[in-house]
Amino acid sequence: MRVTEAGLEALNGRLAGAAPLDVLRFVHQTFGRRAAILTSMQRAGTWLCRLADQAGLDFDVLFVDTGVLHEQTRSARDELARTHTNLRVITLSPARTFAEQTAEEGLLYLSVEGQERCCDLRKTAPLHALRGRYDALVSALRRGEGGARSKVRSVGLDLAMGALRVHPLAHVTNEELDRAIAADPGVVVNPLHAMGFRTIGCFPCTTPVLPDESERAGRWRHLASVQYCGINPVDRGAAEGGIELDDRYAEALSGSAA
Repeated sequence: MRVTEAGLEALNGRLAGAAPLDVLRFVHQTFGRRAAILTSMQRAGTWLCRLADQAGLDFDVLFVDTGVLHEQTRSARDELARTHTNLRVITLSPARTFAEQTAEEGLLYLSVEGQERCCDLRKTAPLHALRGRYDALVSALRRGEGGARSKVRSVGLDLAMGALRVHPLAHVTNEELDRAIAADPGVVVNPLHAMGFRTIGCFPCTTPVLPDESERAGRWRHLASVQYCGINPVDRGAAEGGIELDDRYAEALSGSAA
């Protein structure tokens, strides 16, 4: 079956008012081992993992270690793997070490064009290497993040992966996220959040954020026009086309299935 953005309208309408856990259950029931959660160990993503683990939903959790992450981020990954026993944490890595890449191509992240290539090599390419393994990737993007994500829907397309992108937290506000995490000590929270990092990426390109700055002001501060790494299709803007999925998903994706 061919799936397009227009063909997901009914499903998005049905999931728009659904609780995050209900969306996770829908994905798990529909796709089983052909679905995975994608997280960079930021708090929205680790809360999503907590919801899945508590409900006994045995998702793969994909974590891309770019080779230039803060130690606190890797520690959060290790803590989540240790405490969330229903989940399978899988670490993806780039083909080259950062030292090898720099020796061959220089410090890419010092220009906008270089940053795009660096993020593609170190973050996006390891995920794209799994194309064909999953039919649905779950991420923690929210409209409350603003920018390109302000119109994110519950379900969209990832043309590069030939899969659906599912966003159970799309309609969760900043305040709702704060309350949910504060109420559950079992959520793994990256220590960098308490150090002023509102969003977290590679250490050369991530800084703390001042109280009056936007949430993503600390990402690529040295490149004023850059906000996103490109691993999320929503951040790259609308793309024309569709993906091919097994016909067994037809009823669930029609928007009429429970």
